[in-house]
Amino acid sequence: MPSIEAEVRLPRPPGVIRRAFAAHPRAVDVSIVVCYLFGCFLMAFIDSAQVAVSDAMGSEGSIDSWFGVPAYLDGPIAVYSVFRVLVVSAALFFRRRFPLTGLIAVSLMLFGDHGAQMVATSVAQYFLLYAVPVYRSVAAGWVAFGIALSSNILIYLLQFGLPTPGVTSVVLAGPSDWGVAVMASIMNALWLLAVMMLGVNLGNRRRYLQAIIDRAHQLARERDQLAQLAVAEERSRIAREMHDIVAHSVSVMIALSEGASRAVQAAPDAAAEAMQRSAETGRTALAEMRRLLGALQASGDDAAELAPQPVVADIPELVQGFRDAGLSLALDLDVGEFGDRGQELAIYRVVQESLTNVLRYAGLDASAMVGIRGTQAGVIVHVRDYGRRPGSPGPTSGVGSGRGLAGLAERVRVFGGRIESGPAADGPGWIVEASFPVHQAARQSEPPMPMPQSTAPPAQPPSERPTAHPHPTTPTENEGTP
Repeated sequence: MPSIEAEVRLPRPPGVIRRAFAAHPRAVDVSIVVCYLFGCFLMAFIDSAQVAVSDAMGSEGSIDSWFGVPAYLDGPIAVYSVFRVLVVSAALFFRRRFPLTGLIAVSLMLFGDHGAQMVATSVAQYFLLYAVPVYRSVAAGWVAFGIALSSNILIYLLQFGLPTPGVTSVVLAGPSDWGVAVMASIMNALWLLAVMMLGVNLGNRRRYLQAIIDRAHQLARERDQLAQLAVAEERSRIAREMHDIVAHSVSVMIALSEGASRAVQAAPDAAAEAMQRSAETGRTALAEMRRLLGALQASGDDAAELAPQPVVADIPELVQGFRDAGLSLALDLDVGEFGDRGQELAIYRVVQESLTNVLRYAGLDASAMVGIRGTQAGVIVHVRDYGRRPGSPGPTSGVGSGRGLAGLAERVRVFGGRIESGPAADGPGWIVEASFPVHQAARQSEPPMPMPQSTAPPAQPPSERPTAHPHPTTPTENEGTP
């Protein structure tokens, strides 16, 4: 599976040199430190030559050597000069991680006489000031600007306002002049401001580009997550459909087969008819499974044959199929037109799963009632079974797959409804009741004529049925009648 970076397909950054710098940051840091050290040695060479020339002119003699010893390299003070160079080098090398700390250290190293090497140290301060807004924030950049400016102004005050023996002017070699000090401070402040604004501009650009790249990666991750959720949701939908098809069809086929096996001696014609119905049920189930699984295949010659999903108008035919399997059913269907075929499919599946559980757990010759009524608030589906007659065959199958009521609950929740199930409180049997709110399209339309009620004979009323053993009430799964 390709990585997220490959899926984002970001454009290539412009500039060969810029890409090389971005790919090798440590090499860039080492190069900057090497350049600083070279500048320090060059400035020390210039100071040494200047000392030699000054000594020769002071003694009014010829120049014996082009090299002298500057004050900051003479005696014990040379140790501090070496320490200063090492501190500035470390600050430059780690400027990406500690830019503000490095700037403070370099600003402190500016104090003290170190001749022409102050030029290299000042350039290092510019690098650190530039690094603060780039690698930290604009607010930190302004703090760094204030620190750098304050240190430079204090150095000028010490050099021009408070002259001390051995201290030489850095910017201008001349007498102590407050006007010169002010002008030098203003020029240095402008330089520092220009460097800081350059760092702010580049830092904001980098942060903006990084935010765009992070957003692209986030969108790619969200796209993959949404795709995975869509796959999981589709798998759940297919599992619900497969369960409804297989559980209903297999339960009816088992009931018809068992009835035919018992009637094969006494009524061979009825047994043959039951087996024929079982075969038709199996063929219907296979056709529905082909359509469901064929929808997952590629389009073309192998595309599945499409067929409409069952709706509320198909419930009488569904009930008749369960009657043929041996159930005694009463149907009370009093609803109008629907605004959503998906809601009709959910109602159909509730009735189908509930009657399948009646056939599975209550067995043949069980009595049940299906009521579907439309109200102003929505549609109420009520399925109640009353058990089987004493002495009748037991359940046709054992424990189901565990997806029955769980799948129904998901279907009902999609439309904002609810479903409840449990043993009947007023006698044997099991009750499944689901309620669906009125769909918006149906609410805006005129109330249609109600659908005709089923003309099939009603089931035996509860008062005339013999007492039957209740269903087991121990929860074994999330099915209908357990």
